Amino acid sequence: MSEEEHQVYSHAAAVLGMSLSEHLRLRLVSVGDDYVADQISQLRLTLLVNFSPTETETTSMTLEVLMLMRHICKPADVRMVHAELERLSQTPWSAPPPTSA
Repeated sequence: MSEEEHQVYSHAAAVLGMSLSEHLRLRLVSVGDDYVADQISQLRLTLLVNFSPTETETTSMTLEVLMLMRHICKPADVRMVHAELERLSQTPWSAPPPTSA
């Protein structure tokens, strides 16, 4: 967070009579599920329209999004998504086991 952002958020927290951490936590919680679902839908549409396995740029973008999602998702969320993929007759991706040298 930049110094300017820190000052803006600190001021907003003070106006509300909250600590900075409480204010930021509230802001994170207030990002509704609808907003997140909307963003995921937009990503899905972008991928459906633009995806081509031969386009390195698109593949890199897809991999980056997947890695970021894996980083922020809880293991229970990943299991839930894998179960949904299996329900849709899709095979969930998983990392191959490490090979011994």
